[in-house]
Amino acid sequence: MRLTSVLFACLLLQACASIPLNDAAHSLPPQRQLDVPFIAQQEYYCGPAALAEIAQFWGLTVDQQSLAKQLFIPGKKGSLAIEMQAAGRQLGLLPYPLSKNLSAILSEVNAGNPVLVFQNLGFSWWPQWHYAVVVGYDLSEEVLILHSGSRQDYQLPFRTFMATWGRTNYWARVLTDSSRLPDTAKPAQYIASANEFEQLGDLDRAMSFYTLAAEQWPNSKPVLTALANAALTQGDARLAVELFEKILQSHPDDPALWNNYAFALLNESCHDKALAAITKAVSLAENKTPYQQSREEILASEPRQDQKCTVVVKPRE
Repeated sequence: MRLTSVLFACLLLQACASIPLNDAAHSLPPQRQLDVPFIAQQEYYCGPAALAEIAQFWGLTVDQQSLAKQLFIPGKKGSLAIEMQAAGRQLGLLPYPLSKNLSAILSEVNAGNPVLVFQNLGFSWWPQWHYAVVVGYDLSEEVLILHSGSRQDYQLPFRTFMATWGRTNYWARVLTDSSRLPDTAKPAQYIASANEFEQLGDLDRAMSFYTLAAEQWPNSKPVLTALANAALTQGDARLAVELFEKILQSHPDDPALWNNYAFALLNESCHDKALAAITKAVSLAENKTPYQQSREEILASEPRQDQKCTVVVKPRE
């Protein structure tokens, strides 16, 4: 995807007024620039080049040519956003979607996270799609600093960037590994992004992201539920039991939690307590059919009972 100088000239005419930022952005340092490797894109390889820059920033060994084999679509002369995310996951990086405002990008860069952005450098009726990496900013000058195509540390006014970014419905992603959370991450959205690994069959990777999230949000229902379910799938029923008991202390009226807790107990040879838990799920549910099916499955299982079986949460009458 090549940059078009005439289009940039037109866009620069829009860079006159200030862009409103939230209070958090106004408290950021006035300038910030990350030491992100620069890779001059080959023709139409802005996507592979941008993704390779971020991957190399995180210490991964990859180049735009190898990524282009996965990403580049000759008929479109570019790369699809969904494939960019998929390629990031294959590298072990979680693509986290940012809020549709400039403040989110600035916060991530200040936290040390380069941001992959998607722009339309043309018009809605004549699009010129382009991927770039935001590597810095200058609040006093109101410019973003980007690795963009063949331009290293390219300074683009906020107003111009917002115009080109808005034409892609403000698409931006932070890609991080399981040792680092995005600065603007929210529990439910982060877990939804991490769950993509599980859906693709990479449960170990998903578990590493769930574990990181649980360290950051130790009382979050979606975080602990995802970790408990993954632990149960992995065969760690003891951890699953502990996590479900913790969640049920604060969410005792959720039948789905009681259902999954019952199967965790069953895997720990706590047959009687599993039956009590699923009975509780049936009593709480508006649509009782799936929970009744679970109860029948537990009733039909071999009634193994471990004398060491203990339970913290007890079904309320």
